[in-house]
Amino acid sequence: MNILFLGDVTARSGRDAVMRRLPKLKQETSADFTIVNGENAAHGKGITSSIYRQLIEAGADVVTLGNHAFSKSEICSRMEECPYLIRPANLEPKEDGRAWIVRECHGKKIAVVNVLGSIFMDAAAEDPFVTMDSLLEEIDADLIICDFHAEATAEKELFLRVYHDRLAAIIGTHTHVQTADEQIYHGCAYISDAGMCGPFDSILGRDCVEVIDRMVHKQLTKYKPSQAEAMISGVVIEVDESTCRAVSIRRIQERP
Repeated sequence: MNILFLGDVTARSGRDAVMRRLPKLKQETSADFTIVNGENAAHGKGITSSIYRQLIEAGADVVTLGNHAFSKSEICSRMEECPYLIRPANLEPKEDGRAWIVRECHGKKIAVVNVLGSIFMDAAAEDPFVTMDSLLEEIDADLIICDFHAEATAEKELFLRVYHDRLAAIIGTHTHVQTADEQIYHGCAYISDAGMCGPFDSILGRDCVEVIDRMVHKQLTKYKPSQAEAMISGVVIEVDESTCRAVSIRRIQERP
C-alpha cells in the first residue's frame, strides 16, 4: 500500500498547484491513500469549507490542519460539513471538529491523527505526549498515521522515539521547509517536515518584499502571500499490508 502525504498547502498558488497536479501525482506514485495538510490553504492562514471540498475533489482522502486551523471563522461552524477534515487534538476549542478519523483502504483501517507540538508553539492547549497517549487509547485501527504539526525538530524526533512502535508514520509539518532526514525507524516512517505546497519564490509562502518591509524597515504591513508559481512537496510511504508497518519513505519535491 502506498500512502501519499503532501505538506502545508499555502495560499492560492499552492492550492492551484495541488489541484492541478494531485490527480496525476497519485497515478505516478501508485498512491492508494492520500493525505493533504490544508493548514494555510486560505490566503496563507487557515482553510474554508469550499477549499476543503476542492482538495477532496482533487483526490485527498483526508485533510489535516495545524495551529491556524480556526483562522477563518467560517470553518468553525461548518466542520460537520467536512467529514474528512481533522484538526489538532490539543488545539482549542476542542469541541469544534474532529482530531482523528479512520478510513478503509485495501481492507485495512487507516487512522489519521493530527497533533500540535508545544516547543516554540503558543497554540497547544495540552502537552502533545499526553494528547497522543489519550488518542491511542481511543483509536481502533490497523495502522495509525500522525501529522505532527510542530516547530522544533528535536520535539519531532523525540515523538518518533516515543511512539514508533505504535504508529506507522509520523510526518512533521508546519515549518514549510522540507527536511532531508526521511527514514524508517523500526517500521515507522518519519520525516521532520514534509515541506510546503506553495509559492517557491517567497519567505515560507509570504511575499518577500512585504516581509522585508516589515522585518528590516519596520513598516506596518498586512500579511500578503506570494503570488509566485508554487512548488509541490511531500512524501510517499510504502506500507507492508501483512504487518501494517512502513517499509520505505521517499521525498517528493517539484519546483517550478
